[in-house]
This record gives sequence, structure tokens and C-alpha cells, in this order.
Amino acid sequence: MTWQGGKLRLENSRALPFARLRTLAGPQDNAVKSINQLSKALSGFGKAVRLHIRLVSGAYGETVEHWDVQGGTKRGKATKAKPKGPNVVVVMRRETWAHIAQGQLAPYEALYSGKLRVGGDFEVAKAIVKHLTDPSAPYVAPC
Repeated sequence: MTWQGGKLRLENSRALPFARLRTLAGPQDNAVKSINQLSKALSGFGKAVRLHIRLVSGAYGETVEHWDVQGGTKRGKATKAKPKGPNVVVVMRRETWAHIAQGQLAPYEALYSGKLRVGGDFEVAKAIVKHLTDPSAPYVAPC
């Protein structure tokens, strides 16, 4: 049976949750340590990649901290600076990054809830998330 000409809705169907990243930081770790862990985790990415992470703080987003994270090389590298020519730009609040780095929030959940914004090459961004996904959780692609 359909509802007003639409498709039949499955009452008991549940969407699979998006996988969280493997843990990059503990509850007491700061952004510097977790972003350095991110660069180390991206060292085995397979191809050179550069992320521009913007961590926003303040009541109205008046403070922005820029991070240049390089991966895909033998040693990942993270520096507090605006990168030139990043593949992916990620913008979020410091609290959102802390939840993602601690494995409490999946990046796609943050994206779809408006807590995170992504610019640049979205295919590279998806590959990065897949590379960093916790191996014990099934990876679910966003589209």
C-alpha cells in the first residue's frame, strides 16, 4: 500500500550509522596533539594530499586557527599556517574537531548536521575519511 501515491515506507528500516574515525586523541588532548596524530595517520594515505583545517572558536566565530596538514608521504606533517593549494578545506568548531578526533562523532554525521563544512575535492575528502575510519566499524559511503 502506498501513501498518497508515494512509495511504501518501511516501518522497521534503520539507516546504518556512519563510521567514526579511529581515535586520534584522548579526552585531555588538545587540538595540536590531535592534528599531529591526524598527519601521522595520513602518512600512509597512498598519494600526496594537503588539508586546510580551519578551527573556529568564539561566540560568533571571530577566531580562526589555520592548520596545514600534509599526508601521503613517509612522514605526515602538520603546521599552524594557511596552506597554499590544499586539496580539501575543512571548517569546524574546535569542539567538533575534539569529538571527531576522540571517535565520538563521525565526520559525515558532523557534515550532515551542519557542524562541519568541506570544500575542495570531495572525492579526496571521502577517500581520506575511508582511510581514517575505525577498522572495527563498517564504512558507509555518504553517496
